[in-house]
Amino acid sequence: MSEHLQTGWGERAVGEVVAEDYRRASVFKAFGIDFCCGGGRTIRAACEEVGADYEALAEALAEAAHRIPDGAPDPASLELDGLIDHIVGVHHDYVRASVPVLREFSAKVARVHGQRDPQLHEIRDLVEELARELVQHMDEEEGVHFPRIAALSAARAHGVHGDVGVSTQPLEDDHDRAGELMRRVRSLSDGFTPPPDACATYRATYAKLEEFEADLHRHVHLENNVLFPRAAALEEARAHSGGAP
Repeated sequence: MSEHLQTGWGERAVGEVVAEDYRRASVFKAFGIDFCCGGGRTIRAACEEVGADYEALAEALAEAAHRIPDGAPDPASLELDGLIDHIVGVHHDYVRASVPVLREFSAKVARVHGQRDPQLHEIRDLVEELARELVQHMDEEEGVHFPRIAALSAARAHGVHGDVGVSTQPLEDDHDRAGELMRRVRSLSDGFTPPPDACATYRATYAKLEEFEADLHRHVHLENNVLFPRAAALEEARAHSGGAP
């Protein structure tokens, strides 16, 4: 794909390339290239204008298509510590990388198009609320709950006594809240469907939101339906053995 970009796509318009695949929007942004108002420029001309490395941009565009691969091995088969590492390294990292993009894009679209499409203001506010709550939620998981689950698993494996105290209900409540916020965004955006005359940023925002929702569904599934029940089973076993694993 990189070779294709270098030999065939250099004269294509930036906005056209983003419209084909929304994941490219974040790449152009990272290289300081305006893909919305300046979307009529060719990729090569845009790189020259901002002094961006054309080959590096081509490689980044190629990689953008593989950031959330489908058909990956089932992480549910991992041991608890491996599952925690997967959740943090894949889903938490994805959320932290996506939140600034979603905040910026949703605010820009609301500012530019909100008078015509007033639902964009509510979507912007929901995105801000969702982002703030998810980051706080993940910080708490990584700082408190996940280490406790890992300690409980290690105690069970090595025959160590101790009271770890794992409670996941507050985390599940947070997941319910995030799911409700995401459903409201989906409803307000008509299933993430931009109007026919939407600009590149408008389309990229809705497409990124749809991608974010799909990742959130996988993320919450792994925690609610895999990690937490397994941790609860270990906690129950510990309790029934009088504190021994």
